[in-house]
Amino acid sequence: MSTLEDRYRRLLAWYPAAHRAVHEREMLDVLLSAARPGQTRPSPADTADLLTGAIRIRLRNAASGDGPSAWPAGLAVAGFLAMLQLLADGVRFAADIPAMASLAAHAPRAWSTPHVLAAHFGSGPYWLAWAAIAVLAWRGRRRAAARAACAVTGAQIVLAGYGEVFDDRVFGSLAASTAGTALPLALLATASLVASPGPRHGARVLGRAPVACAAATAAVLAAISCRQAFTLLFRYPLTSTDVPADRFLHDVAGWGRLQLAGVLVAAVLAVAVLARTRETRRACALLAIAAVPAIGLLAVQAAGSPGETLPMELNGLVNDDGGVVPSYSITYGLVGFALAMLCVRLVEMPSRSRTHSEQTLS
Repeated sequence: MSTLEDRYRRLLAWYPAAHRAVHEREMLDVLLSAARPGQTRPSPADTADLLTGAIRIRLRNAASGDGPSAWPAGLAVAGFLAMLQLLADGVRFAADIPAMASLAAHAPRAWSTPHVLAAHFGSGPYWLAWAAIAVLAWRGRRRAAARAACAVTGAQIVLAGYGEVFDDRVFGSLAASTAGTALPLALLATASLVASPGPRHGARVLGRAPVACAAATAAVLAAISCRQAFTLLFRYPLTSTDVPADRFLHDVAGWGRLQLAGVLVAAVLAVAVLARTRETRRACALLAIAAVPAIGLLAVQAAGSPGETLPMELNGLVNDDGGVVPSYSITYGLVGFALAMLCVRLVEMPSRSRTHSEQTLS
């Protein structure tokens, strides 16, 4: 084997195994016949062309769901559940509009009308955009939904970065609030539209009963996190200024504990439902990217006094305004994903060993 052929084979190894089994010999013959006399390394153009082709084929296979990999279907399921939670959060925002309108009516007089509207209702277009994306995806227009999701999530990333770097400037806190727990969900939903058969396929993979359970769970999580839930629980609105500070902080911490309990129960249900197949186990691991920052934020709210009782592991996740720091949110989510995938590998290890033994005997 020549040095050039060996190096071309290393580049071709980036292609899916099924593609190599059919086309590798032909591709090698074409590449070697086009090589210059004495050439020992692939040209930069050939290298870029081969790697681009490998990425394109892998993305095409992922988007169509073809091939033996469990990741496309897993990403489709995770994207469906993430989009479902984004829709539920949008409904929660709509339910909070009366309370936010009351809060806006008592805004400082120095604030201009655009400032008041942006501070209290600035995330409204974001939730409307995700509602439109969900409609497009459910009607089968995945490409249009993917383009819209990329645009919305790209703008969200820019705003989140601005809010993290310039949190003390005008609209800095609003920009940071667009990250929160919504950013990991948006990233999962967008990735599902771009690099998998899409959330609609994910719903089919789950089946009717799990989809109904997921919708009910998302609705409950949205209900207990809206401002009306606080009013029903504690008999006064969250915007009230007539309640002693100690009682208010105690009640907010209790509300945080209720939300934390809801998210933990939802996580247990998700693991129980998604642990059955290779595809759904990977969906469960991907959902940890969004679940871990959400649990961390609610743990801070449940603590009541973040600066004193917050565990060391959560330091830096929440800023002074009570919002999630975007960079920490993604970092914590990726750590959660890595740990979840470690658990998945441990669960699947016996079946892998059994399959390998059967192939060896045959």
